[in-house]
Amino acid sequence: MSTLILGGGVTGLAAAWHLQQRGETVEVWEAGASVGGWMKTLPWEGGHFETGPQGVLWQKGTAVDRLFSAIDLPFRAPGTGARWVGKGGRLIPVPASPPALLLSPLLSLGAKLRMMGEPFIPVRGAEPEEGLSAFIARRLGKGVATELLPAMVAGVLAAPADILSVDAIPKLRHWEASGSLVNGIRKGGVSHMVVPTGGMGQLPIRLAARLATVRPGLRAEGLEPLPGSRWRVRGGGEVREADRVVLALPAYEAAALLGTVAPQSAGALGAIPYTSVDLWHSRHTPLPALKDSFGFLIHPPEGRGYLGSLVPSWMDPQSAPEGLMQLRSFIGGAFGKPADLEAWEGIFARLRSWIPTLGEAVAFRHERAERAIPRPELGHRARVKAALEGLPPGLDWLSNARFGPGVRDILEGLEGWR
Repeated sequence: MSTLILGGGVTGLAAAWHLQQRGETVEVWEAGASVGGWMKTLPWEGGHFETGPQGVLWQKGTAVDRLFSAIDLPFRAPGTGARWVGKGGRLIPVPASPPALLLSPLLSLGAKLRMMGEPFIPVRGAEPEEGLSAFIARRLGKGVATELLPAMVAGVLAAPADILSVDAIPKLRHWEASGSLVNGIRKGGVSHMVVPTGGMGQLPIRLAARLATVRPGLRAEGLEPLPGSRWRVRGGGEVREADRVVLALPAYEAAALLGTVAPQSAGALGAIPYTSVDLWHSRHTPLPALKDSFGFLIHPPEGRGYLGSLVPSWMDPQSAPEGLMQLRSFIGGAFGKPADLEAWEGIFARLRSWIPTLGEAVAFRHERAERAIPRPELGHRARVKAALEGLPPGLDWLSNARFGPGVRDILEGLEGWR
């Protein structure tokens, strides 16, 4: 069986790798000049920076572990690291374990008492689809949903928790199916953030190197059905026929290609919103407080468009030259970007408001991630279902909007995909 995969991001490349492992003939077209999509590690004056995810959640015996082992991708696990939430004008430590939250000032006493009852909350069926905030309030209490969840979600999806579907974090429903979130986490074990040697961009590069045919710089421009459920694809002056075509593309790009051949799917995919975010990378004299730090997220009402900052030089020491600390700050997203956050001076002022001892940047740079993050708002499940049901035989669509936003979600989803 021959398969043409459109899209050379990590989703398309990992899908191609799985098919090739099963003996299928696979070709990948990637519109960009290089593979990886948003997942790229780019050089920067004695180090590098990430345009996409900073790391991936890894656990022995999982889909991530199996793929990394199969493609011989080495990685480092930096450890738990200090984490904070900016709230009430100060950075409050986030405990490394859920039980330690009972002693944290992040939550009120009432919220802590309610959270302790989570194992006794009845399991709810998957249907109808539930909002993310409603799910957390039902299982952990309104206090957690309003006092802790907003910052955590804003830092991952750059969107307000109260507009999202629970499907935005697929693990939640999986854990609840075990009887409770506590039970699900205990059974599943603890995952650790890891960073591939050389940065996250090494993941798509390693995958592409193990595939027979990857064609960067080739954008699909049209799909045409053929007899026997086969398909013809045109693009960049080339024509290819295949038994199956997989659109490993953002929903809005897939919708544009499916407009005439699968209008139901095109309409459903076109209705999935995406979020853009501004990324500011900066280098500073190291601060002892951030020496072993993952970073901090800001409670959205107080952030006013500033979502938080990570410390890449802790997670990946190769990212910054020796003697410097590298930060990565997230701005805007679905929260909007006020005028004072348009330039570095405003970003630095916000950083200093949370870290008063932070010194001036010795270097900084700005990147714009345009429509980089799918936003699974309430109703997302129905949109994905309609999109998949409307696809004619021989066509499929894969994306982080289908499997979940994280690299772990994608790789786990692909193991169950056929």
